[in-house]
Order: sequence, then structure tokens, then C-alpha cells
Amino acid sequence: MNRIMKIKILSIVVATFMFASCGNSEQENNNNNKDTVVKEVVIKKEKSFYDKAGIIKVKDPMASLVGYKKAGEDYFEISLDDVGKYSGHVCAGIASGFLVVKQALEILYPNGEVPVRGQIRVAAQGGGDQLDVASYITGARAFYGRQEVNANDLIIDKSLAGDKGTFTMIFYRKDNGKMVKTVFNKKKLMLSEVDSYSGATILTLKSKLDEGTATDQEKEEFAKIVHSAVKKVLTDIPDGLITISECTDYKFQEN
Repeated sequence: MNRIMKIKILSIVVATFMFASCGNSEQENNNNNKDTVVKEVVIKKEKSFYDKAGIIKVKDPMASLVGYKKAGEDYFEISLDDVGKYSGHVCAGIASGFLVVKQALEILYPNGEVPVRGQIRVAAQGGGDQLDVASYITGARAFYGRQEVNANDLIIDKSLAGDKGTFTMIFYRKDNGKMVKTVFNKKKLMLSEVDSYSGATILTLKSKLDEGTATDQEKEEFAKIVHSAVKKVLTDIPDGLITISECTDYKFQEN
């Protein structure tokens, strides 16, 4: 076999090998893409229970006043995911806070009436996730804000504190004086039963996270507990976790 023939045969072999390799690479890429799609679908399906919290629609007159929204379109639809972006996380406190605000506003603004930012005052026994959620959704602020609308509409009143493990807030509608009292009873969540973890174990994990000494495994373990708690709040809310009643005897104090 002469040298030219050998070169031709070698070229064909090399080309065939390269084509086969490209085909395998493309097949591997396709498989990887399929795996990515499957993983994305699984994640989205797992997160879908957040949608069970529903939507809170609020009107904000400032939106049309400054031209951000057209007149008649100056409202926002707020989801639990939006609150998560604002707070940086969604835990049982954030999720339950969202439900507390949603139910309170439905009583203050019945029959599909849209709540109006700047028209709502909020009093709470202290700070925390639930108060942050209430402030974000209603627009109520303490000591600051749009002075002509909502400054001093957020009040901390320690006298509202009730039984240990509960958190109390008052929502007041300024235009008609209607008022509701909300009580969140953390003890009803029963995390230890949900995840088979003792309260002491949960507190230990939380302390390690706060101190920055938690291992990767412990971080994953804590995240799993929080995730389960949020899912329980949204999909299987325990009786007595949230209590809301109309209120007439509370007097808002000025800051």
C-alpha cells in the first residue's frame, strides 16, 4: 500500500472518530439539558405550595400621584414570594404573618374592597417577622414614611403581650374606625411533631447558625425543619394558630 493510500485511510479513520465523538458529546449535552429541566421542574413543583398563601391586593394612591401607575391602576398584588424578596427569607413567622395580614384585611375591607395604603394603622406587642410583613403590605411606618400619609401608623405597644408563645397585633382602618385584633399562637405549630425533632434540638441548631459554628449538614438539617414548618402553615394550618376578632376597646397611642 503506497504512502498516499495510507494517508487517505488514516484521514477517514480520524474523521469517523471525530464525528462519533461529537455525536456522543452532543448526546451527553442533551442528556445534561434533560437532567437540568427535570431538576427545575422538581424544584418548581416543590416550591408550588408557597402559592397556597394566595395574593393580597392593595391600593397605593402614591403610585398614580407620581405617574408610576395610571389612575385606576394604582394597586399592587403582593404574594408570599414578594414578601420573601423583601425580608430575604420565608420562615414560619413570615408565612403566618402573611396569612394574618391577609385575613385581617379581608375583615377590614369586606366584599372585595381593596385595602388602601396610608389608611391602615398597626399596633404590635413588639418587633419581629410578622410586624415586618404587616408594615410592608399595609405601608404603615413608625417615626418615618410619607409624613402626610403613613408616618407614625406603626405602633409598638408592649401591653398587647398575652400568653407566652403568642404574638398580638391590632389593625385599624382610619377612615371608618373599624378594628381587628390578631393573635398568633406559635405553640400550635408543634414543630417537634412535624419533623420528629425536639425543641431543644431546634434551638441548638439555631444557636449554632447564629454563632457561625454550624456544619453544612446542620445547616441543611435546620433548613429542612424551617421548610417543613412553612409547608405546614400553608397547607395544613393547625387549629388555633391564628385567631382574629373584631375589636372596639383599643386606643392607639401616639409615638
